[in-house]
Amino acid sequence: MNIGPPVTPERTQSRLASRLLVETQLTSLVRAIAIVRKLAGGSFVFDRGIFFLAILRASGEVLADWPNGPRSQTDNGGISINALSQSLHRPFETVRRHVNALIDAGLCVRTNSGVVIPMSLRADPDVAALLVHLHDSLVWLADEFHAFDMPLPRPATVDHPYRADITLAASIDLALGAFDNVGMFVSDWLELAIVGAVLVASVRRITLDSELSRQYSETATVVPIELRDPVSAAAIARAMTIPYSTVRRQILATTADGKLIERGRGVLLSDDMLAGPGAAIMGATATMRTAALFGRLVPGGFPFHDPKSAYVAGRPALVDFS
Repeated sequence: MNIGPPVTPERTQSRLASRLLVETQLTSLVRAIAIVRKLAGGSFVFDRGIFFLAILRASGEVLADWPNGPRSQTDNGGISINALSQSLHRPFETVRRHVNALIDAGLCVRTNSGVVIPMSLRADPDVAALLVHLHDSLVWLADEFHAFDMPLPRPATVDHPYRADITLAASIDLALGAFDNVGMFVSDWLELAIVGAVLVASVRRITLDSELSRQYSETATVVPIELRDPVSAAAIARAMTIPYSTVRRQILATTADGKLIERGRGVLLSDDMLAGPGAAIMGATATMRTAALFGRLVPGGFPFHDPKSAYVAGRPALVDFS
């Protein structure tokens, strides 16, 4: 009987893709929430940063031809409260209340086309820094994929300079895409953010270590619990600028549901969350989502052969859990 060589399964590196994707989403969301909190006078409402991002994405004039001036005939865009409610799966009255608060703070305005971020806000130093951070976060994701020899599109020959505004818009879509998992694996936005923070913080040294990251890159290669670093409620609260009491209360509820486990003076994701059927689904989804997202950058002339050349300000600072 002839015995052929063993078949090597295709390396999708889906678990590594998931870690990098969540890291990218988290840094974008944390920066947006912090900026909105600062511009709104320091009052904390977690949801408001997400609504701001969604309205920003719909504000065509603000994103057009970024970081240069807007095109002369750009549609201002805008989104209605009803459309915002449907796209983010939030009650209409909840959305209306938060949007009104953003309007009162001068962070968005009503137009005939819906609610938009005013063009004047693009020149605000904090908003300008947020836009750069959002852009460079997606460049970082492509840069990491390139470093780990993960699939990337072939660069296209285009007759125009690199379109950074296309990357910026895609980055906002990526951040908002995190909330597609609400109702599937987590109950609400806050739980999603905290579970994501625990995942990122507990395995970051694995993610940023070239050898270890490759070793634990597949769906079947779960990072052992002894290699994961527990993260405390205090560290999450500081990193995400969320009140400690809010974080602690959510961690207790999420632990009671079996999604987190206590370990030392912090918490980790449970093995059910990391190795259960949901992890495989999330890994496959992350791989497909990033492939589709990167595909959108091809017409904009994104330099997939050299992602580093697309940075505006360089590699963005990751969320600090120290």
